[in-house]
Amino acid sequence: MKEHIPYEEKSGRQPDFIVKYEIDLAEEIKNAKPGQGMRVDFLYDGDDPQVEGTHMIWPEILDANGHVIRDATPGNIPKRGYANMWVLSEERREYHHKRLKVGTRGTWWRGGRIAYVTVVQINPFPC
Repeated sequence: MKEHIPYEEKSGRQPDFIVKYEIDLAEEIKNAKPGQGMRVDFLYDGDDPQVEGTHMIWPEILDANGHVIRDATPGNIPKRGYANMWVLSEERREYHHKRLKVGTRGTWWRGGRIAYVTVVQINPFPC
């Protein structure tokens, strides 16, 4: 088993927000095996990736008890569940914290749709 080290241990901070997700692979990537530690982008619902672009906000999949799944084997995550979300660019964190609301919808994207997501919690942004 390849082990995933939780981002909170690496960064010393909390995730920016939490989403409820459902894996729904686009046809062009139907054979992909999403797994813990995947590097996908975040696309806000209604945004055009060619205009507004996608954002480097990475998911970290949680188990049924809300703990980070450490098994990084590709394809070894639930089809639906919850995930911590991490805005990678420190300079973009404030922008996303202002834009996000509980209920905001989006998509995990990597060469096509990986999953539909809905924001369920936003963690405090330090001033």
